[in-house]
Amino acid sequence: MTVRTSSSVDPSDRDWMYSLQMNRWILKPIGVWPISLCVTTAEKINSAILALISCFLIGFLLVPCALCTFLDETDDLDTKIKMIGPLSFCVMAAIKYYILVSRGSKIGKCVEGIRCDWARTRASDRQEDNEIMRDSARVGRSLVIFCAGFMYSGGLFYTTVMPLCTKRTEMIDNQTVRSQAFPIYRGLLDPRTSPSFEIVQLMQCLAGFVMYSITVGACSLAAVFVMHACGQFRILVTKLNRLVDGIIGQKGLNTHDNRLSNIVEHHLQILSFISDIEGLLNEICLVELVGCTMNICFLGYYLLTEWEQNETIGTLTYCTLLVSFTFNIFILCYIGEILSEQCGKIGLSAYMIDWYRIPGKKALGLMLIFAMSNSSKKLTAGKLVELSLSSFCSVVKSSLAYLSLLRTLTT
Repeated sequence: MTVRTSSSVDPSDRDWMYSLQMNRWILKPIGVWPISLCVTTAEKINSAILALISCFLIGFLLVPCALCTFLDETDDLDTKIKMIGPLSFCVMAAIKYYILVSRGSKIGKCVEGIRCDWARTRASDRQEDNEIMRDSARVGRSLVIFCAGFMYSGGLFYTTVMPLCTKRTEMIDNQTVRSQAFPIYRGLLDPRTSPSFEIVQLMQCLAGFVMYSITVGACSLAAVFVMHACGQFRILVTKLNRLVDGIIGQKGLNTHDNRLSNIVEHHLQILSFISDIEGLLNEICLVELVGCTMNICFLGYYLLTEWEQNETIGTLTYCTLLVSFTFNIFILCYIGEILSEQCGKIGLSAYMIDWYRIPGKKALGLMLIFAMSNSSKKLTAGKLVELSLSSFCSVVKSSLAYLSLLRTLTT
């Protein structure tokens, strides 16, 4: 499969490319957009180069941050805690980046599934189905925009504004120097003086952009793919409502048997698409679930510390990051909840139609739909935890409990 450039886009492809536009904008700059979806050799080479650069930038943050955390000999517990937070975020980003790159073929398969669904909907020439698809695409894009807005704004403050404007300084030879957002092991590089500070600051900003894009990119894939699946369920419900009487002029679906077989086939295609999403995202969701539980705890601790020290910029920065991480895990749990509801709703919708008006024993074919809806697909974190609103509540409760324990240990 290939994705055409904007100058050669076929009108029939504009809809499905619109639904994936935000994903391309976020994933292409960090080299995660699958090579199989690139058209020209130059695009494939460019994607590989961007992936190498992204790996280097992640390593530039991860290695010095890890060395500083584990080899620093300070006995200050507060300083150690402030090193662990950035390190955990770097580790999360590295793991998610590896998963995204290694799952390029699965991303391509899901994109191909979306393209086929748009083509099928356009071929059916039903305005209602087209509106459902567009509405699902708009909701998915809106979730991505909100996620990107929170994450990039918090990241901008953390990696750029706070290091340059904060009062948190050291004295070296009677000169005031500034500290970085991410700790650097001074056995490798001492960035406290110019021009080392400016070079490290630039590199950390670029690396921060990569890591924030990884987080937003993973969330964007989940949002767009799951909302597309929910749109397909809504279309399936409209097909069930037309099962008894059909629709005038609908070619090939003029009998109950044909309409029922079309419904069952469409249902199986949706379930297969959800299985592909689960295979792509379950490990990422596990990393996000565990990582966000830790990061919300650490960010809450940093926020309280900055508040007590009357650091306005630090307080605003950590508050924005806290909202961003909370919103990210909420989006994953929310779409998991919506997907589970849509899967179970199919059985109820099949029961609520006038199935008793179907002649003979043909209504028995609905039993297959009832059975499939009872064993509905779910979005999980590592196939261990089902993503739902109750899972989100558990994450928040666990984070607050760890924060209370952390505050007790440091006071």
